[in-house]
Amino acid sequence: MKKALFFLLVLFLISRNVVSAQEQIDATSPTPTPLAPQDLPETGIDLTVSPVFINLRTDPGKPVSAQIKIKNNSNIEEFLTTHLLKFETSPDGARPLLVELDKDDPFISWVTFSKESFTLAPNETTTVKVTITPPKDAALGYYYGVAFERIAEKETGATGTTITGAPAVSLLLEVRSPNAKKELQLVDFTTDQLFYEYLPATFTITMKNTGNIHIIPAGDIFIDWGGQKDIGILQTNEARGNVLPKSQRTFSVVWDDGMIVRIPKVDEKGKEITDKDGNTVYETKIDFDKPLRTFRIGKYTANLLMVYDNGERDVPLEAQVSFWIVPYKLIGLIILIMIAPVVILQIISRRRRKKT
Repeated sequence: MKKALFFLLVLFLISRNVVSAQEQIDATSPTPTPLAPQDLPETGIDLTVSPVFINLRTDPGKPVSAQIKIKNNSNIEEFLTTHLLKFETSPDGARPLLVELDKDDPFISWVTFSKESFTLAPNETTTVKVTITPPKDAALGYYYGVAFERIAEKETGATGTTITGAPAVSLLLEVRSPNAKKELQLVDFTTDQLFYEYLPATFTITMKNTGNIHIIPAGDIFIDWGGQKDIGILQTNEARGNVLPKSQRTFSVVWDDGMIVRIPKVDEKGKEITDKDGNTVYETKIDFDKPLRTFRIGKYTANLLMVYDNGERDVPLEAQVSFWIVPYKLIGLIILIMIAPVVILQIISRRRRKKT
């Protein structure tokens, strides 16, 4: 009996040592990095990321975090990696550009991800936590982009790696500083034409950031006609785009609330048709379900009211532009219809007089 108990005790100690050793191996082994499958997909990547824009604010030396959700919309498993980029202003000021980070950029090391690389099954959603830890001497604004790309792509012969348009999230960080200067100027507010036959009319708003920190402008365009106020109200910068320091950015707003509008002509596959010069071909559409008051004609005035936060209060910026809508073809047709009976009656009357 004693021998049996001794034998069981020895087996128990051996099994504990084996389990302990295995736990040590597991603890010291790195997390496996997902490998790209042997048969890489030739189709473009199909992911949805949310949110698209992230604005963070923190104090020097204090970490701040945000979460990004990524959903795989395709029917294949994706092997993905996070790719850190940075924002720079574009030459035309239309919108910021995502560019590669330089090795000398000091703020690369500030950013960490909960998942550097990961797999996503079809229709699966995961969350990646991004944490930025600015040093104690950091101040003002830092502008990142986070793209989610395939770990590997199909190669296309001599042309190299296929670019599949990986989705990206813009991540703007403000590190609080007493030297922050928030200041915007309204450079221009115009329409793309002075005279229109029919809507749509496109408004362009150009803002210049003369400060040293990014700013999100917001506001509305109020459209007047005749003695009527606010027959149309258009929200500006719905996407909450930022204007980066020492740069200009142009925002576009379209007004197409009309009974008769011009729309791009499309083929049977829904693709826009262009002429031999590559210009979009338009066609006129009449929506009889719209009220008659949306028949647009005459002089219109658009009043812009933009607002931005300078850190102490909301600062308004205002501008005004006028334009005309003259459906000249329709007016000509109506005049022709009105005149035609009179002309016909005069011709008949003259012929009768000649006969008598």
